[in-house]
Amino acid sequence: MDTATTTGRSPARKVWEEAGTVLIPDALSADRFLALVAEAHELLLTASPHIHEHTSAHRDGSFASPVHCAFIDGGAQLQALAYDREFLGALREATGVPRLVPRGGAIVVYEEGDFQGLHTDSVKSTVTVTLALTGTLAPMGWAPHLRNAHPGTLAEVVAEHGILPKGEPFTTLEHPYGDGSVRAFAGYAVPHWRPRHTGPRGLLLTMPFLDL
Repeated sequence: MDTATTTGRSPARKVWEEAGTVLIPDALSADRFLALVAEAHELLLTASPHIHEHTSAHRDGSFASPVHCAFIDGGAQLQALAYDREFLGALREATGVPRLVPRGGAIVVYEEGDFQGLHTDSVKSTVTVTLALTGTLAPMGWAPHLRNAHPGTLAEVVAEHGILPKGEPFTTLEHPYGDGSVRAFAGYAVPHWRPRHTGPRGLLLTMPFLDL
């Protein structure tokens, strides 16, 4: 008998818990992708700077280090995707987390030199979904070996390796761009970061989903 079945975990949930990330193919049509890109560009003038220079632990257990970028509140197209029943069903199936609920979303804007230091997302991000809306974004930094690490441990990592760690055992995750797929990862549990952006403006759609 399948071990995952006997322990009450689906095969997808087992993979999710081991890897902390999954790529979901065919999650949106070409038309929907283009509509999301167009909306992000239309809302650029509403972007709010997101800048802080400190390393801190938050009350919900998440962790932050210095960041320099901007955020756009999710528009109608982003909200429609976040609350789309078919999309939500595919996300639940791919992660094996059956009670996920959407928490809105935003567009992160990266200009030349912008970055996000090593951090974890808020407790509302059991699953964070990302999608590149430009082809100019480098892979994000990813530290699965630090999954569920205490904020104090992450502060020690930053002190030793800096806010943008490189080299083993740190690794990277690619964001899909224009192929209909999306990236889902354990945003609250696994530390991640964005290297300093180079080249033309980068736009990244991000949506948190909470496990009830």
